[in-house]
Parts: sequence; C-alpha cells; structure tokens
Amino acid sequence: MLPLVRAETNRLLSRRFTLIALVIVLLAVGAFQLSVNASLRPATTAEQASSQAQYEEARRFWEENERTCDNADNPPDCRYPEPQLSEFSFTRPFGEVTQESLQVTIYLAALTALMVAGSFIGAEYSSGSIANWLSFFPRRGRVFASKLVTVAAFSALVSAVATGLALTAALVLARTYDLPVARVGAELGMLGRGVLVAVALGVLGFCIGTIGRHTAAAIGALLGYLFVWFVRNAILSEAAWAQRLTPWTPEGNLAAVVKRGHEYFLPIRTIGPDGVSVDYVERTVSLSHGLTYWAVLLAVVIVGTAVIFRRRDVS
Repeated sequence: MLPLVRAETNRLLSRRFTLIALVIVLLAVGAFQLSVNASLRPATTAEQASSQAQYEEARRFWEENERTCDNADNPPDCRYPEPQLSEFSFTRPFGEVTQESLQVTIYLAALTALMVAGSFIGAEYSSGSIANWLSFFPRRGRVFASKLVTVAAFSALVSAVATGLALTAALVLARTYDLPVARVGAELGMLGRGVLVAVALGVLGFCIGTIGRHTAAAIGALLGYLFVWFVRNAILSEAAWAQRLTPWTPEGNLAAVVKRGHEYFLPIRTIGPDGVSVDYVERTVSLSHGLTYWAVLLAVVIVGTAVIFRRRDVS
C-alpha cells in the first residue's frame, strides 16, 4: 500500500495544475494579510478624531431620542441601545480579525483541494493513464484506496500550512502593534476543523472526478452548485421554505464545522392590523450536526464511487 501511495503522491505533485494551484493559494493568503494589517494597525490621529466625532454625533441623537421617548410615555420600539465609542473604532479585535482571516483561508484551501483532486483523477481518465496503471497493478481496490489516501493527505497538508501561515501572520502583526493576545485556542480549533473541511472537499472532488471521468467534472459540479447556492440565498432569500433547507445543505453544514455552529434566519410573515410584517427567527446548525452530515455524505459518496471504480471499464 505504501509504495502505491508514494507513486500517487509523486504523480500528484508533478502535475502543473497542482503547482499552479498551490502558488495561487499562497499568493491569495499573502494578499489577504494586507486586509488583516489594515484591520489590526492602530488608528491614526485623524482616524481617532473622526471616530470621536461620529461617536459624539451618534450619542447626541441617542440622547434626543431618549427625551422624545420620555415625553411620549415610552411607546414600543422607541428606545435603542446607547452607542459605544468602540463601535466607531477603526481597529477591530484581534480574535475577530484572525478568525475572519482563517475562515477565508480555510475555504480557499478546501476549494483548491476539491479542484486539484478532481483534476488529478480526471486527467488520468482523459489521458488513458489509468488504464495503463490498472494493467500494471490490476488490484482496483488498492489503487482506489491509495489515490483516496493521497488526496486526503494532500488536502490536509495544504489546509494546515495555509491556515498556519495566516495565523502566524496575524500573530506577528499583533506583536508588531502591541495588541493584547490572550489565547489562540479558538483559532487553533478552527485551524483543526479547517483541515477536516479541506479533506472532505478534496475527497468529494476526487469522487466527482472519478465518476465524471474528466478533469472538468469537479469544476463543473462546483460551478453548478454555486449557481444553486446563489438562487437559494439571493433570489429566494425571503422564501421561508428555501431557508428551511439550510440544515440539509452541504454549505450550511460546512459552515457549522468551520465556525463551530452556523446561524441562519427564517423569514416569518404575519398579517396584522397594519398589514404584512416580516420577522426573522434565528436558527442554528450545530457542530455535531455538521460533522454527522458530512460523515454520512462522504461515506455514501466514497462507497458509491468505489463500486463504480471497481466495476466500470476504464479502457
């Protein structure tokens, strides 16, 4: 088994598409650190003055609203929370900025793993090299397992390195600007969950490429799903039935794994004396739900793909 994995690893890393994808990931992660730097750097004197002016104006409006509510005997929905100076600051908390950076990196690495894995197996079908490989080593079960292990290991390594670099860059910037960093346990936990996400999408891309037997199969499936996602979350964003599907969608459960829980909102329409009103009820997809969903999905996809690979003619 180990020699097969070694051979598959050499084949995967020798592909030009793999190298180009890795370079793009590194460049994208590096470029995003410019945004991280802009969020963490201390505010300039002009920015501090602007924040103070905006805060004072907001507080003045709030005080006027408080007097108006008192004079009107406190009607419903009259008051709103007192504005805080921190809400107008140009500098965001380290944890918030870092987790945002890690989320972007995790999704970028996972999508890259999906496309590289799909292209890897799809290219073997397109070129006919898979038939030559099976004629040399006819044990299809071991060949399939070795490719799957290689793809999973590659996906995990790419995600770990990319998110590790993003976290290191954030820590370096925080130290440069003397920002308080208490613990990074939450960030390290997200890094670990990001590895699981990358492995899941890498394996999924490999299975789609195996079934589609073409380099473009995984990319085409990704683009098609992005279109469906856009329709459900943009065009049908106010349709309650469409949002109720969130706990059963791949991206909703993927977000639950990445963020340790994913919140979404259901639009509920009610008819009252003043007409139709829309209230938004918050719902949550838990981490355990996300992990279970993807474990079952991958198990079904892997078993189905393995059966197809063992029985289908590859010539």
